[in-house]
Amino acid sequence: MNTKLINSLRRRIASTSVGPSTARRMGPKGTIKAARKYLAGLKLASFAKKTEKKFQAVLNRATLRFVNHLPRRARHWGAARKFLNIFLRGVLYNRYLCEHYNLYRIERWLELPLDSHVAKCLHREKGSGILPRWKTVIGLDKDTNQRYQEFATEVAKRKKYNTYRIHLDVYYWRHEFVAPNSSYNRTRRTRLHR
Repeated sequence: MNTKLINSLRRRIASTSVGPSTARRMGPKGTIKAARKYLAGLKLASFAKKTEKKFQAVLNRATLRFVNHLPRRARHWGAARKFLNIFLRGVLYNRYLCEHYNLYRIERWLELPLDSHVAKCLHREKGSGILPRWKTVIGLDKDTNQRYQEFATEVAKRKKYNTYRIHLDVYYWRHEFVAPNSSYNRTRRTRLHR
């Protein structure tokens, strides 16, 4: 594989993973630049593990290093984990990077990137009473994240297509803007089935 292309794709996904809307209220000026730099330099091959336990260990170490790489006032475990999860999802969705680093097997272990919108959607799911109240991304800690991820795994299994939790974000994205408009959905279904 063309090394220059692989490196360019990594930088591109790092850049698109952490933008102004993703990092809103998560740190001072320079947070986005620092996050993108860390992600672009991440050793993706280290995530290609054969067991979930080993993958989680790498993910946890990468999160802690990420926190220390961010500007002092932006050093929040929850923000670093969210940025990292969005980046890894982008890598998974990129055929070239996924093949190059042999990351297909980690699809089932990748975490759902958490924020207030995703938390709201998870709280609407059946059985969500076990979830703790959502606070903020920067207030998210490892234990609370784990509880949300375990619940997201169960929700993903119940979905019509029996998906993995990482893909729930695709279902939830802009959910509140599309789902409530039933006339739009009826019209769209009618057009699709003609």
